Amino acid sequence: MQLRMMHGFDVYRTYLAFKQHFANPKFDFFQYDGKVRAKESTYHDRKDFYFFETLARKHSDQEIKEFLLASFISADDPAKVWIGDIQRNGKANWVVWQKLQESLTYVVKQDLNRVAQYMEAQACSFNNLFEAVGTHPPLLRLFIKRSITLETLVILDMTLGFINQWDKDMHDPLWTSISMKIKKYKPFLSLNTKRYKEILKETFL
Repeated sequence: MQLRMMHGFDVYRTYLAFKQHFANPKFDFFQYDGKVRAKESTYHDRKDFYFFETLARKHSDQEIKEFLLASFISADDPAKVWIGDIQRNGKANWVVWQKLQESLTYVVKQDLNRVAQYMEAQACSFNNLFEAVGTHPPLLRLFIKRSITLETLVILDMTLGFINQWDKDMHDPLWTSISMKIKKYKPFLSLNTKRYKEILKETFL
């Protein structure tokens, strides 16, 4: 089956949709079918016009979405990503993202093993990992220190559902940014949560 190809203007509109999705709490990429309104004349006046044209020629619709998603997800603050970042680092971010997706189960297992090691070293319980008592919960600190991946944090929330409680417990700018990233990334991950619940039990029970 031949994959549908985008035109450069379509890529530009998709980029704008990603930017809105990660910057605006009320905007839903999927609700708007990954597109936003834009003027073609404005698009052709952009200095980076040919970047979008090149992406359109070289990649399928799905590849372009993955390419853009990888850049927003890899950023410390996706709301502040601009096209220059994507032009410079987009391909490298995409390659890293693809490799992670291909070995996601393995990555999550490794991350959870690191969490278990932390629990043993700190003599804390599994529930302690999620407690925000005047500071960031241990699990969040492990993510901030890059000991675990964003994907693992998202999967843990999909299986355990703790983000809403964290939103009530924490109001600092760093958590607000991370919380937004988790919520905005989650719909892009189509996962078998049953499998990950089994991995959780295998690791911690």
